[in-house]
Amino acid sequence: MLNFENNGLRGYTLPLVFFGVRNAGEAFGANEFHVVMAFNSALFALIGAVLAPALARIIWPQRNWTAARRLVLCALLLVFWRGYLNYPLSDFPAVAAALLALIAVASVDSPYRMLGAGVAAGLAVNMRPAYLFLVPALLALIAWGWIARHRSGAKVDWVQAILCVWLVVLGLVAVSVPQAISNHEHLGSYNPIPGGGELADFQYTEGLRLQRYDTYVGNDLATPRMFYEDPHTEEILAGLNDGLVHGASGYAQLVAEHPVTMGGVFLRHVINGLDQRYPTPYVEDLDGGGNKLSRAVGFLMVFLALVRLAWPAARRRLAPARWRYPAALLVAGATVVASAVEARFLLPLFILAAIVAVAPGGWPSPLRESSRGSRRLLVPAALLVGFVIYCLVVAIIVSDASDQITLAS
Repeated sequence: MLNFENNGLRGYTLPLVFFGVRNAGEAFGANEFHVVMAFNSALFALIGAVLAPALARIIWPQRNWTAARRLVLCALLLVFWRGYLNYPLSDFPAVAAALLALIAVASVDSPYRMLGAGVAAGLAVNMRPAYLFLVPALLALIAWGWIARHRSGAKVDWVQAILCVWLVVLGLVAVSVPQAISNHEHLGSYNPIPGGGELADFQYTEGLRLQRYDTYVGNDLATPRMFYEDPHTEEILAGLNDGLVHGASGYAQLVAEHPVTMGGVFLRHVINGLDQRYPTPYVEDLDGGGNKLSRAVGFLMVFLALVRLAWPAARRRLAPARWRYPAALLVAGATVVASAVEARFLLPLFILAAIVAVAPGGWPSPLRESSRGSRRLLVPAALLVGFVIYCLVVAIIVSDASDQITLAS
């Protein structure tokens, strides 16, 4: 770890993984480009066909995920994120590790799975420090599982429960100690989180300045930066002492002092993060790269997921459900809404929306047979009004972001 050439702002696990992947590819005579594509293709298949359906089975234990639904999840990943197959980025490996941790922690009485959950969570946080809240979310799920078992009247071995918690911690430590060594070498701190806080401060500040960020790699400009400025936060930025937000406590203070403005920041970050303007993290064509059809389909999928959760009749079709697991996945990636958001940062939310939208259970009829007369139109009218409001909010926010774009030199 002392010889790992790193500035301390990035975790060691992803370079280590791709070091092994590259060496394996060289053994078979494959070039690095094909090796990366093969590795990422395997991750897409693993997430869409195995990990996401496995988490869905935990959420809805009485629902069977057929091969067709698994293929739909894989297709959604491929359609919306196909450009990510070409690059050795942390997003898909990290979300795969986070899903694996949530799946493993569902077996609260299995010491081996608890150790695996700790290791997987450590890998997810090391590759994407924004997933830091995954750790307390896992611990909360473990406590929930044992307490629920105790309340149900089942016999609980509390010694085994304590052992399982310690095994989760051991798995986290096993992954985090090398990073702490690297941070001490490069940053002078034993903080086990990549960046030691410096990366978080930068993201908090840029998250106030920007609604969204993209990277341009075309040949007609000598800059890779696409800034979608946020004019609504100029006053907050002007009030920062040294131009930086310092730590989570400093950011929380800004939220407390400017709740309405910061609420708007979060809403803009979420909607712009769900806006699949380009299927690749590195934009080559500013004019033709923005596919309006795919963007509309992506937002429609999110709307369908929201309807299945908000409409009581549709939600009952998904019952019984363990909603604590999707809540844990949302909590795991919650910190990204404070950052200079890119579409890939909201990958956990995209996967969760896809799971809910594709989940078995069917849809109830908006025209309920039990109602008569004009009352039969209440639900369809509410759905239509909700859809119109949703479309207006999305259109206003994404249009405002487009108006504020700056191609910086």
